[in-house]
Amino acid sequence: MTEPGTLSVVIPTLNEASTLPGLLDDLETLSSVDRIIVSDGGSSDGTRDIARAGGATVVSGPPGRGAQLRAGAAVAPGAWLAFLHADTRLGDGAAGALDRFLRSAEPDDFAHFRLRFDRHGLGYRLIEFGQRARERLFDMPYGDQGLVVSRALYDQIGGFPDWPIMEDVGVVDRLSRRGRRIVLGGTVITSGRRYRREGPVRAWIRNILLIVAFRLGADPVALASRYPPERPTRPTDATRRQTVIIFAKAPVPGRVKTRLAADLGPTRATEIYRELGHRTVEALRPGPWVTTVHVDPPDADSIDAVTTWLGPDVLYQGQASGDLGKRMRTAIDDELRGADAVCIVGADVLELEESVLRQGFEALETHDVVIGPAPDGGYYLIGMSRVRPELFEAIPWSTPRVLELTLQRTEAAGLSVSILEPRTDVDTIDDVPAALLEA
Repeated sequence: MTEPGTLSVVIPTLNEASTLPGLLDDLETLSSVDRIIVSDGGSSDGTRDIARAGGATVVSGPPGRGAQLRAGAAVAPGAWLAFLHADTRLGDGAAGALDRFLRSAEPDDFAHFRLRFDRHGLGYRLIEFGQRARERLFDMPYGDQGLVVSRALYDQIGGFPDWPIMEDVGVVDRLSRRGRRIVLGGTVITSGRRYRREGPVRAWIRNILLIVAFRLGADPVALASRYPPERPTRPTDATRRQTVIIFAKAPVPGRVKTRLAADLGPTRATEIYRELGHRTVEALRPGPWVTTVHVDPPDADSIDAVTTWLGPDVLYQGQASGDLGKRMRTAIDDELRGADAVCIVGADVLELEESVLRQGFEALETHDVVIGPAPDGGYYLIGMSRVRPELFEAIPWSTPRVLELTLQRTEAAGLSVSILEPRTDVDTIDDVPAALLEA
């Protein structure tokens, strides 16, 4: 028999090696948790190993969030069940609010948290506001807000529907017919990665249209084809999570490689840029890291164009606003939320081999910063295990002083630096080897 008040946490996963560790750390603050169950849908990136190393029970099956939630709940021993997405973090007051709820809740109560995104920007604030309105008007929380329900009530309603999407709407509909919904005092912080890749407004409108179609009787299986799946990550080392960021621009003639275009024309310059991007992704493909492409400009059309260019088996998201330094700092800060070490490179580097990145990540085990210098006075790679804002502020980007000033900043901050072999990032016709010009 399970004592009243004990809690089992169910987490559905599919290639969540970069996000799961943060949630597992947060769950350690909950005094009532008796079991964490990771219900995996076929991850290839070390997610299951990370879950086991974090003390979780792992169950595996076909992908599909509804089916995965059902499978996890089936083996959960707690008198209460909490369902959380792997890219969720417990925000201010969440742990205390949940513990208080479990001490006082009735068996027919069910609860969820308030929602907050981990991204800045008006679009995300509007989505949060819209969700609060949706809760008040239609009693419809998002699955991202978590769900806490007694085992008895969960079994009475038959659990989550086995749907590929809308499983959160379906289960709340069932719960609302039998129980009482309670909004917990704390917040959960959910990842804005999907919204950022697609564009917050575009993704929000898409979600609203899907919900309306569902309410009008559309089949969730049919609707799933209109909800783009998360793109896969590459396998990672479960003991040391590494991320490579590629900075890329949408390959539009006249907007990329403008100095090169002055000699070769915008179309030929763009063709060379596209070839360099292909070579970069191919070189990094075998490595034991997550590869994520940060796109400029960050709109949905540009992200789609870069995805078509570089292929579907890496992650994509838009770059932040601001100068190059602010964009790099933000990208590194974002990725370090789920990684132990990050290296950032451009999509236009000549002869960028996998071995160079391996050397960079190895260097970060003993150094604060790793830098790959370029002949033009800049650098083609910078990596770190903790964001160093001083390396990105007030730097005259695209000038011969970038590397010099960056090294001065590291010295002033007392940071240890490892210097890699030089590589050329292509900006002018003099940077392009003859074989590439003739291709």
